[in-house]
Amino acid sequence: MRSHDTTRAEIARAAIRSFLRNGFEHTTVDDIAAAAGISRRTYFRYFASKDESLLSGMQEMGISVAEAFRRAPASLPPLTAMREAFLEIEGVASEFPERQRSLGAMLRANQRVHGALLLVQLEWIEEFAEVIANRRGDSVERPTDRLIAHMGMDAWNMAVDWWLEDEGSSLHDQAARAFELLGQLVPNGGDISGS
Repeated sequence: MRSHDTTRAEIARAAIRSFLRNGFEHTTVDDIAAAAGISRRTYFRYFASKDESLLSGMQEMGISVAEAFRRAPASLPPLTAMREAFLEIEGVASEFPERQRSLGAMLRANQRVHGALLLVQLEWIEEFAEVIANRRGDSVERPTDRLIAHMGMDAWNMAVDWWLEDEGSSLHDQAARAFELLGQLVPNGGDISGS
């Protein structure tokens, strides 16, 4: 018997394949259920809407980035560690660049889905701020922790935008570029002791 998480991930992958094949607006829950080999009723045991099945992968990505951020050497300043975490996760996703580019464009093209993605990213920011506080040895976040987390998230989003605009570029290179520019604006990689 498959676990709940395994089944949910399989349905999410079927949803993404369906969205990439038919477009988000032209894909129904019935299409996703058929692609996943399940009933409509089973689909709704795992997801409340087709939007949720699309965004579940983004939620998982945020968890993966936060885990990579936690594993980064404590000697790295927060923004440097966050950059390394994003680049580590991007390296896994880069095995399928055309699929990632299509998915990124889809997430940004649909206003409702893009708005939902931004809400998911707010959850990432909360997690990143907590990681920053923990890396500093604090259990309580400072206002600067959340600000640094926002800056890192914005650098990532800028990199994705540049990557979607320039089909000849790699997301890895655009992310490195965005974090390098941010590093020029923020001294010490966001290591703001005493704030």
